[in-house]
Amino acid sequence: MMVDPPSDVHPECRRAVRVRPGPLRVRLHRACEGILVDISETGALVQIPWSMQPDRKVTLNLEAHDALLQLPGRVVRSVPHQLQLPEATLARKEYHVAVEFSDLPAEQVAALRRLIKNE
Repeated sequence: MMVDPPSDVHPECRRAVRVRPGPLRVRLHRACEGILVDISETGALVQIPWSMQPDRKVTLNLEAHDALLQLPGRVVRSVPHQLQLPEATLARKEYHVAVEFSDLPAEQVAALRRLIKNE
């Protein structure tokens, strides 16, 4: 389990511990798939191919440990993230999108806690 706060945020400002469960695929809607960067009980950071507007309502769909988590929330911020692949000659721009969870059903809270605890 890796737990790292982003470099632009002081650890004492975090409301919940974030974990990096590994490269898990996420979906924010039908056409928007990406990779989970980190997750906590209050939100997640995902890497996707394009930017999203702040305050946009989304549902983060995440498959982990044979369970599908469907976590409703809103986009807090979206910042460009330069991606350099070792085998590529050109860098590709993706976006780190921060999602804050809201109104999670009890069963989703329990599944999210299991995911975080197991990592």
